[in-house]
Order: sequence, then C-alpha cells, then structure tokens
Amino acid sequence: MVRRPTAGFTLLEAIVALTVMALALIPLITFIAQSADQLTRAAEVNERSLTAQSVIALMEPVNPMAEPEGSLPLDDEVEVSWRAEAIAPPSEGAILGTLLNGYRIGFYGVTVAVSRNREPWFDFTMRKVGYQNMRSAGAFSGDPSGGMGPGSMGPGGMGPGGMGP
Repeated sequence: MVRRPTAGFTLLEAIVALTVMALALIPLITFIAQSADQLTRAAEVNERSLTAQSVIALMEPVNPMAEPEGSLPLDDEVEVSWRAEAIAPPSEGAILGTLLNGYRIGFYGVTVAVSRNREPWFDFTMRKVGYQNMRSAGAFSGDPSGGMGPGSMGPGGMGPGGMGP
C-alpha cells in the first residue's frame, strides 16, 4: 500500500510558525508603546508651554512694586500666584535726564507658581520693572500705584504720560 502525502501543516509546523510570528511582533509592539508614550509626553509639554504663554500675558500688566504678591485665576482649572522680590531696590527719587523723570522704578524677580485643579503644576521666574508715579498726590499718601490706577487722571486733567483722556 502506497501512502499519499497529507495536505496541510503538522502541529509542530504550526507551533514553529506562531513562535516566529510572535518574535517578529515583539519589536513592533514595543515601538508602538514607546510612540504612544512619547506622544503623551509631547501633548503634556505642549499644554504646559501654551499655559506658560498665557500666564506671561496675564502677568504683563502686574506692577510688582504695587502688587508684590497675589493670585489670579487663568481659567476654571488653572490658578496663577506670584511673589516679587527686589533685585535692584527702587530708586529714591526722580531719574533726571531720562524719559522716566517723575517715576520711581525698581527691578524685581517674580516667582510665578501655576496650579491646576488646586495641585502645583509648574513654576518659573521672570523679571519685571516696578514703577510708581512720583508726580501724583497718591505718591505722597502711601498709595503704591502712585494714584494712577485705572481711569485716574494726571495733573491738569491729563491722563498718564500727559495724554488726554
């Protein structure tokens, strides 16, 4: 009796084929997992960068001489707090021969802390100029903004810098 070869794979051939496929897929799965991790990190760095830009814009109008400490909400989840320390102490009088005549200025290091959902997220330090208008009545009454708060008028009904209202 003559035996005909059987069609198909033997059990041993199937096991060898599955082992080879598994060994080939391990590097691919590792690559996909690392790529997903890097994508998550990039998204976090991008979110932090955009938030830092927004915080810098929020801090732009803050006068560290008038407000050495404070906090403001950026949105429903993010809050910004700061603390300023003088790097160069404020000038004691007018700086003659400059366009800063009539202002007392100082240079400040401002430490800004950003928290998300009431948990610390990140912080950074920036440098800002603090100022006080010495020509207004507020400069002599202890008002750190120099009497030049929002909507106030300077001498002779002029706005800040001698400009009209």
